[in-house]
Order: sequence, then C-alpha cells, then structure tokens
Amino acid sequence: MGNRSKKRLSPNWKQLNDIILGTARGLAYLHEEFHVCIIHRDIKTSNILLDDSFQPKIADFGLARLLPDDQTHLSTRFAGTLGYTAPECAIHGQLSEKVDTYSYGVVVLEIISGQKSSEIKSDAMGEFLLEKAWKLYENGKHVELVDPNLDPNEYKPEDVKKIIEIALMCTQPSAAQRPTMSEVIVLLKSTSSLENR
Repeated sequence: MGNRSKKRLSPNWKQLNDIILGTARGLAYLHEEFHVCIIHRDIKTSNILLDDSFQPKIADFGLARLLPDDQTHLSTRFAGTLGYTAPECAIHGQLSEKVDTYSYGVVVLEIISGQKSSEIKSDAMGEFLLEKAWKLYENGKHVELVDPNLDPNEYKPEDVKKIIEIALMCTQPSAAQRPTMSEVIVLLKSTSSLENR
C-alpha cells in the first residue's frame, strides 16, 4: 500500500467531463430543485471534493445563503474567494444564484487548463486564466487552453471548445447574460456547437 497511497491519480478526459457535469448538477439542485434556493457563494476547485471514482461533491457551505422566493437577489457584504467571485458581488454586494454560475465557469476553465485562476504565467504575457481564455476565444484559439498533460487522443477539439465556450458564458460580466445551471447542463449534454447560437 505504501507506494500506492503516495501516487497521485490524475483524471482522464472522461472523468474530467463527469466532474464538470456532476458539479453543474449539484449547483442546479441547490439553485432550482431544493425547496429553497441556496447560493453557495464560495465555489472553487478546493470546495469540490472527489470520491474514489472521481464523482464530485460540493463542500464547505460556510458562506451559503438562502434566496427567498420573492427576491431575485440579496444585498450582502463581500464574501468568497477573489478570482472566483462575480463582479456584481465583489463590487456592489449583489448576491444571486448567478454568482455561483460565474464561479463555476472559472472552475471549469481551471479543470480544462490544469491552471489556477490566480496564477500568472510568464509565457502568457502576465495574464490571469480568465483573461487568457477570453483572448484565446476571441481569436478562435481557445483549444490552446487545454492542459498539455491531457492525452489528445482522449478528446475531440470541438468538444473541448464547446465546454470552454459554456464556461465563458458563465463568466460574462452581466449576471443576466449568464445561463442558469440547468441551462448549463442542457448545453453540456448537447452535441451541437455553440458557435451558431
């Protein structure tokens, strides 16, 4: 057991897909299927725990808030983790379920790229991950964001591009333009390209 316990397992492309979809399902449940809307407020990679078969579980509800049925958002002081927090929450203290959607988009970009959102890469002109992802997307090169440690034989470039596009939809500056988590699930499960949407 000694050597096995020290070996760090890295998920393959199918497992990464399952993590991305499973996390979206967990958030959709909190936002739309539970008897009251729960806003997690601190979605980040370290709060997504994986079991032995790489199935994700959302953890650490210490900052969670309930959104009453008769309200579209709450006003609150800033809480969360910089780099994952939506601008309307960080700047104006406006809290809605779309705050979690934004954080989810950042997490997906981290999963795809194998980079942390706050890391500045010297070879990327000092850009943070989200900035780099948007720039690559605008130039039609977002497949370059993929973690080079992933086996390119395991995934289709168009599938990766679609997932990156969904993540970028989630990180739009305007909360109203971000999809709901149930819409994210539909988009992830769809096989059609988002480029013509």
